Amino acid sequence: MSRKPRVGILGTGNMAFALGRSFLEAGHFVAFGSRRPESKNDFHEAVGAESRLYGYQAAIDAGEIVIIALPYGDVAATVRKFRDALRDKIVIDITNPFAAQPNNGDSGAQVTASIIGEGARVVAAFKTNFAETLETPVDSTGEAREVHYAGDDEAAMEVVAGLIRGIGLKPIDCGTLADAVALDHMVPLMIRLDATEHGATRRSSWRMTSG
Repeated sequence: MSRKPRVGILGTGNMAFALGRSFLEAGHFVAFGSRRPESKNDFHEAVGAESRLYGYQAAIDAGEIVIIALPYGDVAATVRKFRDALRDKIVIDITNPFAAQPNNGDSGAQVTASIIGEGARVVAAFKTNFAETLETPVDSTGEAREVHYAGDDEAAMEVVAGLIRGIGLKPIDCGTLADAVALDHMVPLMIRLDATEHGATRRSSWRMTSG
């Protein structure tokens, strides 16, 4: 995609807000999806009037890229309901299973892809980023913060990497959707380390460094 792709975001929580603001500032069209959009006027005004606020179906239809930013417990039922609309879209699953991690070793994003079925183009990304860090994409070292991402569709991975770079962050290719299970497990550790080492500011982030 040579132009900036249109983004649909399912959810109106902290990560949805932060990502939506970042993509709007980067020049993307952004549509948010809510089960009750009529109750989210304050959210819509805060994120920016240039965005759009719809129900789930309309937000999916509006986006070339659809970001799932729902509580993990709501993901399977929502994806199952809208899987025909999500098929062949680039779907970014940012959700974290925590205690609901699949027992068979699959990643949460693999579950999302399996529900969509044939034609699924799911990429796991932004799982290991606090919402608070997205407003400051350059960290205290002066370098761009990292975004770990993983997927099975090479073309979708390239688009997502470009999307990450477009909001000032550094994409780190972590492999396939099966490998994304490692990202799922990094999140509880990230939260615990942020609390013990940084006073639970949620402004910390991961970084790979060379020796």
